[in-house]
Amino acid sequence: LYDFYLLDDKHLMVTIADVSDKGIPAAMFMLVARTVLKNFALMMRSPDDLASVMACANDQLCRGNEEMMFVTTFLAMLDLGTGQLRYVNAGHNPPIIRHAAGQVEYLTGRHGPPLGVQEEMTYVQQEIVLGNGDLLFLYTDGVTEAMNPQKQLYGTRRLQACLEQHGGAAVADVLKAVKQDLALHVQSEPQSDDITMLGVRYLSD
Repeated sequence: LYDFYLLDDKHLMVTIADVSDKGIPAAMFMLVARTVLKNFALMMRSPDDLASVMACANDQLCRGNEEMMFVTTFLAMLDLGTGQLRYVNAGHNPPIIRHAAGQVEYLTGRHGPPLGVQEEMTYVQQEIVLGNGDLLFLYTDGVTEAMNPQKQLYGTRRLQACLEQHGGAAVADVLKAVKQDLALHVQSEPQSDDITMLGVRYLSD
């Protein structure tokens, strides 16, 4: 799943997540997760409450989780005035910052456990400041774990190279470039997992 919405006229919330299972039960769990995360985010009283949002969402998703599913989640809030990006990672793939100058940086800070595994877990809020023209690239493991007929993964290095080359384009074109590069890698191999990508370009005043 992915989601993005304005909390107010100054803060943009973005979310990407990946449920552990497939089929109708997983789709229902994903819908619940999206709703729970957004509801708690909208109740935040301070920009520094992201870790609490994740913890509350985790407790809610653990209750009645008879299927024992979990969801890796990356939740971030971008200050549109300053470029400050506050974020919490619950076991999800490390997002990528493609800086305007061309270099690529993975957000590899501390992770918490995926949501739905166990109640009363602790999450840590981290932050980075985006510069004018920087791109935040979010993705699920269906991107990096896409396999070709030789059972080779697309991988983080090829993704990084693609973003270094095409990351300065319009966001829609960046996502299109990654999708095309994935298709070149996969060739005729059937898709084995969901592929989800979300790009956010920060443009300062």
